[in-house]
Amino acid sequence: MKKDYTQSAEKLMIALGGKSNVTRMFHCMTRLRFYVKNRKLVNEADIKKLPEISGVNWYQDQFQVIAGNEVNELYDALAKKGLPTDEGGAANAPREKKSLGSAIVDSITGCMTPMIPALTAAGMIKVVLTLLTTFKLVSDTSSTYQVISFIGDAAFYFMPFLIAANAAKVFNVNQSLALIIAGVFQHPNFTAMMESGEPIDFFSIPVTPMTYCYSVIPVILMVWILSYIVKFVDRITPRIVKLILHPTLSMLIAAPIAIIVVGPLGGIIGDGLAVAIEFLSAKLGFIIVGILSAAFPFIVMTGMHHALTPVGLNAIATGGSDALIFVSQVCSNVAQGGAALAVAFRSKNQNMKQLASASAVSALMGITEPALYGVTLKLKRPVVAAAIAAGIGGIVGGLLQVSLYIAQNSLLAIPAFIGEKGMTNLLYGLIMIAVSLVGSFVLTCIFGFEDEPEETEEAPAAPAEEKKPLVEKIQIMSPVTGTVQEITEVPDAAFSEKVLGDGMAVIPTEGKVYAPADGTVVSISDSKHGIMFRTTQGVELLIHIGLETVQLKGEHYTACVANGAEVKAGDLLVEFDLDAIKAKGYNPVTPVVVTNIDEYIRAVGMMKSGETVEHGSCLMTIV
Repeated sequence: MKKDYTQSAEKLMIALGGKSNVTRMFHCMTRLRFYVKNRKLVNEADIKKLPEISGVNWYQDQFQVIAGNEVNELYDALAKKGLPTDEGGAANAPREKKSLGSAIVDSITGCMTPMIPALTAAGMIKVVLTLLTTFKLVSDTSSTYQVISFIGDAAFYFMPFLIAANAAKVFNVNQSLALIIAGVFQHPNFTAMMESGEPIDFFSIPVTPMTYCYSVIPVILMVWILSYIVKFVDRITPRIVKLILHPTLSMLIAAPIAIIVVGPLGGIIGDGLAVAIEFLSAKLGFIIVGILSAAFPFIVMTGMHHALTPVGLNAIATGGSDALIFVSQVCSNVAQGGAALAVAFRSKNQNMKQLASASAVSALMGITEPALYGVTLKLKRPVVAAAIAAGIGGIVGGLLQVSLYIAQNSLLAIPAFIGEKGMTNLLYGLIMIAVSLVGSFVLTCIFGFEDEPEETEEAPAAPAEEKKPLVEKIQIMSPVTGTVQEITEVPDAAFSEKVLGDGMAVIPTEGKVYAPADGTVVSISDSKHGIMFRTTQGVELLIHIGLETVQLKGEHYTACVANGAEVKAGDLLVEFDLDAIKAKGYNPVTPVVVTNIDEYIRAVGMMKSGETVEHGSCLMTIV
């Protein structure tokens, strides 16, 4: 049966401070990434309690929630609840001011992360081709070889188009214009001119001869500049001819800048990075691989690992192999897997055993965040053991001059060791992986860790002076006046089946909603029909005014308080035109749901269905 993420998404949204507190949401392979208006409204403790979440992390002004393999499902559930995404409202959402370093890293991350599946597929196809030729199943002169080869090479060859499409979202530029810029760099006629060896000029301005297939930096830079060009053109073009002149002028300005200035500049930057790596390799030799391998877990925490991806891709695209970036990632990721396996082996806590086992498999497949945040970093010593083992593995790989022929960072990299260096490189790669994996497992067992205590049903007795009642009861007042209805009788499965939580419902007889207790109005939906409320005792409530009333888009509703308002029980929150809502065919029944009911024993209704209740009277008791 497919898991329902609706309730977890609801709780996560509340813990983020409500929908109105989130200005932008996107995700990578393991993390949900949020930008929020007010950091103080984010309840990190509640987020960590969610079963899908391994941990949280702030990087500059970006809040990262590590969801591991369930990131896509949680993201989709949050998007359905209206949180602004890169595909939706994020483009126009207010962005917080960032430091230059943060902005650069976020831009590279946004451009590169969505490409990983395509690059992985392309790389594995190349591995398949290598295996077919190695075992003489396909001749390298056959048409079959050629077809498989260009299928595998397509994602790398047309990388500028993939980057341009992603950069258009990052920099809020029309995607078609961004793709045209990539097309300018890769037009066959332009490429032929660049490779001809003849001097080229544009209105007597010399054009530096370079080719841009496989390029990364020039396209990112140019789409960023294009974002300013289109704004400038928008200001100077008359409205009456804007439809025609705006895209035309944008391209006529952008294209020459691309081929005369930005393209060569991007090439220089790319060459500079390559020279810097060669310099470090020359000065430090094999040591640099070990240093980077040991540092990768901490680089991952900052998100800077994405900034290194173009360097590794450029090495593969231009030289055919990478001996530093992806090699270091393999050592680091495998070491995280080994450390997590050791924790699963040594831990007495059944929950930690399960988490460590699952995250170990994930890390060995290249997804390290669950292991890093949920296990090794959390237990402290294992992350040190993993870093040391990865460093040793990296030094071994550097000494043996191990190379990767495709972009891979996990055990799946084993076939990627097969290339020009033959089976010797494969053997050395396996030795490097074994050192990282076994080393981290052994070191974690030697270093040990402070195991988390097993949770029991009975909590330890509190000191006499701090002793609390065995059962604490929290009263929730009715937010509306009307007729009581059991939550199981509400004609909506999300409420009647208690998908969102337990509670009661009221069929209102007047159009006013009051605060059900002292607390905080976490958020009121844009359509004003939904209220997220947190009482001072920590009970989280959803007050849903009517069924399917979101389709009214706020018509007939008036909010009387702002998001984040601190209120007293009985304060007016929302007014609505009850007669108008019923006249349009909507059921006005108002469920009052405890969304964090799993933190309590149960919600007990204090009245029976059909009884009349006044707002401010006790509707239910949370036990």
